[in-house]
Amino acid sequence: MKRLLAFVFAYCACTGISSAQFLSQQQQQGLSGQNQSAQSMQMPSLTNSMFTTSADFFKNLQAQGMLVQPPPYDRRVDSTSYVLGPGDIVNIGIWGATPISYNLSVNPEGSVIVPSFGVLNVGGMTLAAAKAYARKDLSSQFRNSSITFTLIYPRSFYVMVTGVVRRPGRYVVTSFDRVDRAFTLANLPLDNMDTSHVYPNFSLRRVELIHRDGTVQNVDLLKFYMTGNLSDDPHLREGDAIIIPKENFAAGSISISGAVKMPGNYEYVPGDKINDLLELCAGLTGLADTSHVRILSWNGKHYESTIINLNDSTVLDQPLSVNSRVIVPTDRSRINNYFVWVTGEVESPGIYPISRDSTKLSTVIDLAGGFTKWASLANSVILRSKPGRISPEAVLYDTLSYLYKAGGVSTEQVPYVADELMMRLNREQVSANFVKLFVDKDERYDCTLRSGDSIYVARNQYSVYIFGQVKDPGFVNYHAGWNYEDYVKAAGGYTGFAESGKVKIIKGGTLQWYEDGTATIEPGDFVFVPKVTIKPQLYNWNLFKDIVATVGAVASIATTVLLVIRTTQGK
Repeated sequence: MKRLLAFVFAYCACTGISSAQFLSQQQQQGLSGQNQSAQSMQMPSLTNSMFTTSADFFKNLQAQGMLVQPPPYDRRVDSTSYVLGPGDIVNIGIWGATPISYNLSVNPEGSVIVPSFGVLNVGGMTLAAAKAYARKDLSSQFRNSSITFTLIYPRSFYVMVTGVVRRPGRYVVTSFDRVDRAFTLANLPLDNMDTSHVYPNFSLRRVELIHRDGTVQNVDLLKFYMTGNLSDDPHLREGDAIIIPKENFAAGSISISGAVKMPGNYEYVPGDKINDLLELCAGLTGLADTSHVRILSWNGKHYESTIINLNDSTVLDQPLSVNSRVIVPTDRSRINNYFVWVTGEVESPGIYPISRDSTKLSTVIDLAGGFTKWASLANSVILRSKPGRISPEAVLYDTLSYLYKAGGVSTEQVPYVADELMMRLNREQVSANFVKLFVDKDERYDCTLRSGDSIYVARNQYSVYIFGQVKDPGFVNYHAGWNYEDYVKAAGGYTGFAESGKVKIIKGGTLQWYEDGTATIEPGDFVFVPKVTIKPQLYNWNLFKDIVATVGAVASIATTVLLVIRTTQGK
């Protein structure tokens, strides 16, 4: 063994590499020979996706390049707990007048051979104890020198991975590696041509780690992937065996839903506590009502409901029975993402926060800096978002069917009612009067806003739009005091088909229709001149027949009445 080590050191000296690098290369070549090389791992980012099976979860991580090969070191070495053993590479430095540095390996007997000195028996010592021991022994020969003892590279050894994995067998790991390293190696593709990404139905929660002394440790890799807590992913030791069982939801599960980051159904492990389930689901959302969490426990016949308060730390250690269901409600009072849109003629259009069911229209207009000089308050509106679960077409059909059957809408009125209803359903306009609120200062019109409302402050067009049966339809300059006849004259007068007695005024903001003379025309309004309805000849004939029949019926009734009167008088 000494000759072999001497040859290694001589080879390294000739090639200019350290013995640690040489041994590292040999280990890396051994890994590549078993097709176990991989890339570095990062912890998975959490999403709101529903957890399904362990295999699906692990497949998703590997697809994102997150679970190929763990980093060789996950934290600084704890010299008080790390125990040296055969295969560890250490550096011994003697820093005196002529500095000397050696990279040495702990041999199978647990000792380190220091040239020009002898043997240091460090096997089984903690790194801290070995440091003190080396300084003490070497200082006796190398006086006036500073002695250092440093771990350069951890030892490697075999562990066995069996059970529901792609590649059961023995794997080379280091003393820094943890269970997930061996598990990952055992689930690498079978060969370079394997692109199926099909994984066996393994369990991530019931992994068994069996040590050489016979002790068994349960490892919850799912919790480790969710939290990154290294206590759920213990270090490997020489002679360890890892058994990966099949995932079995039929044997029992626990679930959590509601205001949590990753709701889902998880495999049950005896001893699971509420805190374990919270870690599996990546914790609560910021809107969770922690004081009214409901636990449904199965008693063999039915579920029993219990309300707990997670603010009580003792509750977190409460054990969960198999098939328990945890429901975390949302605290509605903590939802603070209420907002409204303000567009159009205000000084600062944008999105403004509001309080639920309490913020008034005037408050938001003040936040937006008030109206510009071009604002048209008469035509300004508030639009409210449509209910997402209601189809306007369905509401329209049901409403028309009801009105028609109830006799409230005639056949001739159906098209108008349909257009009117569809317009209202699509716009969801809030009844608001900007003029009365902001000009007349009538606070009764200061409506309460809801989240998602859109406040549109119209621009004053200083014109009225006239269309229909006029000779020159289009925009006409607004004149205070003009009636609809004035605007008709400005548009060239009526056409030959105009029905002048039925002119309509349409308000620009609400799109409400008014009869001529019943509404004051304002900037932005519309004037509509309808077309005379020409009745077909058949209509006139039917109308004539109805009139004749009605007259005949009336005459018959009159004759009968007279006959009755005469008969009565004759008696």
